[in-house]
Amino acid sequence: MRTLVLASVLLAGCVQDPPPLTDDTSLSCPRNGLLPFRLPTIFKNADTKMLVREKTRSKDESSDTIGNPSGPYASIYLAPGQTPSSAPIAYRGTKARTLTTDGLVATPILDEQVSLWTYDDGMWLPLGTTRTDELGAYEISETPYVAPNGHPIYSMLDGDHSCAEHYSFLYPRGSKVVLTDIDGTLTTDDGQLLAQIPDERYVPKMMGAADKLAQAWAMKGYPIIYLTSRPHLLRPETRGWLRDLGFPLGAVITTKNVGDAAPFKAEWIQRMKTGFGWDIVAAYGNADTDVVAYETAGIPKNVSFIVGPLAGMDGTVAIDNMDFSAHIASFVASQPENR
Repeated sequence: MRTLVLASVLLAGCVQDPPPLTDDTSLSCPRNGLLPFRLPTIFKNADTKMLVREKTRSKDESSDTIGNPSGPYASIYLAPGQTPSSAPIAYRGTKARTLTTDGLVATPILDEQVSLWTYDDGMWLPLGTTRTDELGAYEISETPYVAPNGHPIYSMLDGDHSCAEHYSFLYPRGSKVVLTDIDGTLTTDDGQLLAQIPDERYVPKMMGAADKLAQAWAMKGYPIIYLTSRPHLLRPETRGWLRDLGFPLGAVITTKNVGDAAPFKAEWIQRMKTGFGWDIVAAYGNADTDVVAYETAGIPKNVSFIVGPLAGMDGTVAIDNMDFSAHIASFVASQPENR
C-alpha cells in the first residue's frame, strides 16, 4: 500500500518541487523550526495570526489508532458503546492554543488549513489536507496510507508550521501487551498533573523507577499501552511528559468524560481483549477505579499491580515503597522475551 502511495506522489509531479529546506527525516513537535518540505505560511483569518502570537501553549490533539493490522481497530476518540471497525483509518484531531498558565481552557483555531505528512522510503509524503471546523477539529480519512507501528504522521497547521503526531499501534490477535495508568502510577501522585495544568514548564515528578519499568517491558518486546482518565485536552502534555522522561513510545488512550474512569477503562480493556484478541500480561494502577476496572474487565489479580496508598487493594499485587525497582528485578526480569 505504501508503494502505491509513493508512486502516486511521484506521478503527481512532486519531483518538480523546489528542493527541501532541510534533510530532516523527522519533526520535533509542536514547533520544529525549518521544515524539510514546503508549506504555505499564510493564515486565512487575521484573528488566527493574533491568536497563535498571544497564546503560545499548544493544545493540539492528534488521534492514536490501536487494533489489529487488518482490522478491527479503533481511534482513541471512539465513543462509549461503539465497537471497533475495519473502515479506513481516519486521522482526527484538534488545533487549539492557550496561555502558558492555562492548560484546561483552549481557544480553537477555526477554518485554517491542516495537512498530513510522513517520511517513508526516503521521501516526505503529503497524505491529505483539510480545514478545521468551528471547534478547531479536523479529520482526514481519504488516505490509503497505513503507517508502521510507532511511525509518526504529522498534522501540520500550515499557517505557522506547528505540528502534532498521529500514531498507529496495530498488533495481531494473541499479542501480549502491558497496560498502565499514568497519574499516581507513573507520576508520584495525582497532584502532579494539577501542578502542570497552570504551569507549562512544570515537570510532574515520576514514581520511583517508573521509566525503568516501562523500558524493561519494552526491551523484552512487550508493547506498552498508556490508559489514562486524563481528558483529550491534555494529550499534548501527556505525550510530551512521556517522551521527555524516556518512556517507550506507545498508544495513549485518553477520555472525553473524565468522571467515568472505571467504566471507561474497563470498556477499553474489553476492546483490547475481545475485539483485538490481545493478552494483557500486566496491568499497573494506583486508584480504586483502576482496581475496579481491571477486575471488571477480567484481568487476573496476580497480574494487577497497584502502587501507592492502595497498594495490594482487594487482592491485587502491591508495589511497595512507591518504587518499581524490586518489581522489575523480580517479576519483570522473570518474564519471557516477546518477539
